[in-house]
Amino acid sequence: MSGYRTFSRPLCFLIAILFALTPLHGLTAQHAEVLGDSVAGVPIDIDLRFVETLPPWRPGDPIREVPRRDDGSGEPVVDTPPRLDPLVQRQWDRRGPGPAITELLNFNGNSSTANPNDPTGDIGAAYFIEAINGPGGTSVTIYDKTDGSLEAGPFALDTFGSGSCAAGLGDPIVLYDHMAERWLLTEFSSGGNRLCVYTSRTADPIAGGWCGYEFADSSFPDYPKYGIWPDAYIASANQGNVPPVYAFDRVNMLSPDGTTCPTARAPQKVTGPGLPGLGFEAFTPVDLDGPEPPPGNPAYFVRHRDEELNGDPSPSPTTDKIEMWALDVDFDNAGNTTFSQLPDLIVSDFDSNLCPPISFFSCVPQPSGGQALDPLLEVIMNRAVYRNFGSHESLLAVLQTDVGDFQDHSGERWMEFRRTGGGAWSLFQEGTYSPDAEHRFMGTAAMDADGNILLAYNVSSTSVFPSIRYTGRLAGDAAGTMTVPETTLSLGGGVNNSIRYGDYNQMGVDPVDGCTFWFLGMYNPSGKAVGIGAVKFDTCTGGSDIFADGFESGDLTAWSLSIP
Repeated sequence: MSGYRTFSRPLCFLIAILFALTPLHGLTAQHAEVLGDSVAGVPIDIDLRFVETLPPWRPGDPIREVPRRDDGSGEPVVDTPPRLDPLVQRQWDRRGPGPAITELLNFNGNSSTANPNDPTGDIGAAYFIEAINGPGGTSVTIYDKTDGSLEAGPFALDTFGSGSCAAGLGDPIVLYDHMAERWLLTEFSSGGNRLCVYTSRTADPIAGGWCGYEFADSSFPDYPKYGIWPDAYIASANQGNVPPVYAFDRVNMLSPDGTTCPTARAPQKVTGPGLPGLGFEAFTPVDLDGPEPPPGNPAYFVRHRDEELNGDPSPSPTTDKIEMWALDVDFDNAGNTTFSQLPDLIVSDFDSNLCPPISFFSCVPQPSGGQALDPLLEVIMNRAVYRNFGSHESLLAVLQTDVGDFQDHSGERWMEFRRTGGGAWSLFQEGTYSPDAEHRFMGTAAMDADGNILLAYNVSSTSVFPSIRYTGRLAGDAAGTMTVPETTLSLGGGVNNSIRYGDYNQMGVDPVDGCTFWFLGMYNPSGKAVGIGAVKFDTCTGGSDIFADGFESGDLTAWSLSIP
């Protein structure tokens, strides 16, 4: 979810000057803000098969419209004429059959009366859990991953809550913590600026019980996104031009014996510098897939910087930047916590000002005169993904860009960064996927254990109703190209009656085989729906990402963590 833009041109100009005078790397927040005191976990003993279920959405039901939360006009600091994306021709030149890929499951998830749906979900050892914005707060549904059959729900996540979290408002995130074989469910509250975080006490999310944690901020934490790192659950939010990041005490939010809920040390918050030209902005946390990072690795956050839009003093016509930030947290002494900007990652020029001005949200067309949709250009999309391959570390990120054919045409820019031996991060490959005149937006991507990449996204145009499609590539394919022929997962058949769309989709990889991609997204068959799919490259050999010494056995002594 995101709302309101009131920046003036003089204020944007002043911010641009201040930005130009600020060093663009090496910025460090020496001291984090401690948010309150330690938080006692609240045991939640409940069998989710017997929780009151929410009624399904049906066409004609009233819609809860969620306003965008935005505090500025979002006008670019430097106006530039459109120019063709330098990477899109590389994809146009790619023809012929692609690698073999098998679609294992394709089914509709739960949808709701809220607009946007904010669909999120992840795959675990036995289940796929979906969460969306419901009629009040978050609606959660649990499926058997073998066949997509319903196991529990849909139920209101604030069924778990107490205090302010007894009234959830949505913006959910679902993550599976494969290192501990636990689940993480989150939303924010309707009052009190609370982040409501729930961790499963065992690997069984249905009958194994949960622990609830309520964290208070001084400002509303809009658009929260989460990542899992060995020593912390990390998060970000939109709070105007002072974008925050958070660290939560993962070690003490995981039940050591499957029955108790520990007390978590107080969360910490650090704010980074804002970017001019934006009224809505947030860092994107990097989420861990697969093996742990090398010892001592900080948690990472990324954001993109369009040099023209965001006011670089000497913008390049051929390159832009991805900022990478490192969060090194000490829960016992916040004075030791640092949030440091690493050297910028230089990428080919992209255009975040898709439908000028950027404050003009209605952008992606629909058929039949449907209202144009908001592609959410301001952030790197959910999830940014980290995977440690041993020989190298990889980070995968996706953003939306104007492909520059003078038609305000949205495409998917995807980028893989690597580092070896603990050295500096650098660009390994990049591409822009836009093989025709359709608009592609709300992209989400992941890498399997073999290094193959799958990219899924929404598609819409004046002739295509909002749908879900995907493409992909093998690890050894020519750099910067998607070689899997574009495939429709969920075919649209109607318009969305709002500019608000998705806000995000999500993709994960099955931690049991390391090969099967699971993803979900909003689409419009006639009304609103959520499509869920599972696909796998036929050549993937993979391997389990679940730790043999996880918490399921209750063995904490063997679990490797770096605890400050």
